[in-house]
Amino acid sequence: MVFFGKDWFEGGFLGVDVFFVISGYLITRIILSELQDSGSFSFSTFYERRARRILPMLFAVILASIPFAWHGLLPIDFVAFSKSVLTSIFFGSNFFFYLSATEYGADSALLKPFLHTWSLGVEEQFYLLFPLLAIAAYRYFRRYFLWIVVFLSVLSLMFAQVMEVRDPDMNFYLPFSRFWELAVGAILAYRELYFKTEKSYFLGLLMPVLGVFLIAASVLFFDGKTPHPGFYTIIPIIGVALVIGFATVDVGVGRLLGSRSLVGVGLISYSAYLWHFPIFAFARMGGNVEGNYDKLLLIFSTFLLSVVSYFFIEKPFRNRFSMPIKRLIGILGVVGGGIVVFMFYSIYSGGLWSRYSVPEQEMLKGMVYYEYKALKHPEGKKGELFLTHGLSDGCNMRNPEDACRYGNEKIVFLGDSYVGHLERAFVDRIRPLKLGFISFNYEQCPFVGDDLWFFRAECSVVNELRRDIIKNFKDRKIFIVSANEGQFLAAKRRTDDPIGDGLKRRSDGDLVDPSIVWESYFNSIRWLVESGHKVVVVGTIPPTWLNGNKWLGDNVKYLASMDFPNVYNPSSPSALNAQDDSRYPIFDSDSILMIRPSDIMCDSASDHCLDVKENYGPLYSGGGRHLSYLGAALIADSVIDSLLKNGWIEN
Repeated sequence: MVFFGKDWFEGGFLGVDVFFVISGYLITRIILSELQDSGSFSFSTFYERRARRILPMLFAVILASIPFAWHGLLPIDFVAFSKSVLTSIFFGSNFFFYLSATEYGADSALLKPFLHTWSLGVEEQFYLLFPLLAIAAYRYFRRYFLWIVVFLSVLSLMFAQVMEVRDPDMNFYLPFSRFWELAVGAILAYRELYFKTEKSYFLGLLMPVLGVFLIAASVLFFDGKTPHPGFYTIIPIIGVALVIGFATVDVGVGRLLGSRSLVGVGLISYSAYLWHFPIFAFARMGGNVEGNYDKLLLIFSTFLLSVVSYFFIEKPFRNRFSMPIKRLIGILGVVGGGIVVFMFYSIYSGGLWSRYSVPEQEMLKGMVYYEYKALKHPEGKKGELFLTHGLSDGCNMRNPEDACRYGNEKIVFLGDSYVGHLERAFVDRIRPLKLGFISFNYEQCPFVGDDLWFFRAECSVVNELRRDIIKNFKDRKIFIVSANEGQFLAAKRRTDDPIGDGLKRRSDGDLVDPSIVWESYFNSIRWLVESGHKVVVVGTIPPTWLNGNKWLGDNVKYLASMDFPNVYNPSSPSALNAQDDSRYPIFDSDSILMIRPSDIMCDSASDHCLDVKENYGPLYSGGGRHLSYLGAALIADSVIDSLLKNGWIEN
């Protein structure tokens, strides 16, 4: 929430870390107490308690979310939603979100209703493995139990610190990167059971206050740029440990935490955890989170639903008398099985296309893909992906030496995703002209010098390979060149190991002044011309923050008749043209054509650009500047008209 121009709660994600410590404390206390009292541990009873606590509410939130997903998610998003639901049921959503390249905290991540279940996955993976480890250590190495946990905790923390540099996304989602947080709770439980000391009034008053201060300071001052989890995360974890380790029920923080109101909040905390993210995600999809008032309203809704859920779902299912084990298994089996079958069907059907009429389906086919990834080889020929070496019939991110090639290869697409989102519409239009193509489309790798990279370190090598291949072309080509100019601000010098650093998703490096990048871009264009080729340069795409897919999902009513209204964004074509005039040189060559998207996608009379074109449709497929098929088609038509007019191709 924003106050005085600053979001003071960006560190709210640390609530998960606090939860992990508490969770590790509780499970270890349960296991060791039972072993100490009876000499054995009942796995069946333990996992029955987990099932009673976890599954009924999880299933309830999933069932409540399905109607909103049905109404608000387009097919590709419904498939992703279904996969996230399935993996959350089987407690593997942390791996799903990592493998689907979901950056936690990014704007796009806030629209994934079950993203928060990654932490439930980590916790349950811990609950599956830790009891086995704890029981084995207790029975066979009892004297060294604490040291085993401490050793694994330190090893986990060191691993997290290393992974934060090498692969921050994997580090965030990986269970072993979080084990040390759970292990801190385990150490606290062991200390409490086996090192019984008289509680100090002074320490019981002071230490929990210090702990609360450390947690609060972390929540207020950590943000998305804070390396996490890692050494910085020690600060809030120490805070939690001080509260758990020293708080007493009759003084200070302990007394406050034991008050009836906060105990009540604790009782509904699991329901609140499950409800909050879907509520906010679906509200954002509907554009209903504009300011603090909207957020407070959603928080109140979460609280209200959580109270109702606790009394009508959680309590009845936890009660063994009102919900005996056979009835529990029957209900969970039927409901869970139904959800699983429905989600598998939605994935198999490609996102439940039957929700739409035939005309609506035709329109949606141009909207439901990430357009910069949409082009596939026309004959299905597979090629090697550059970093992973996997095979794909898609043209995006291939090894340049194994690029998509088709027909007479007259047209060459060269650049990053801003060339990629033009390709499919362009190919549809040049094939009737009997023109083939080569696709050198690689995300976040515009065609600049091979001494530069932006967000993918391997771009240096990608551009080196592109240049070597182009040098060996025997005939003259027409290059379609475009770039995400915004990333020029983040340019870095080539690393010593571009491919290795690309695999590690390295993000740091020696920054380069943007003016050097622009000149490198222009020199690369001139080099193409000097090599005997012709070049079409597609300039600045008008910016928008409208999510075209979401807008279309909310306005399906326009699909049947195609009577779309004009929807404008604040971008000014005159300002964009002035910006291009100041950025781009006057290329003194008949072999270069400059295309201004602002002349095509904007209304000069109102001096505003279009998000949605009247009687046509949305021009963007997501926020930022990535075009939909419809937007790309406008650019492609304009380029082809210019090529015909200048005699570069024949009709």
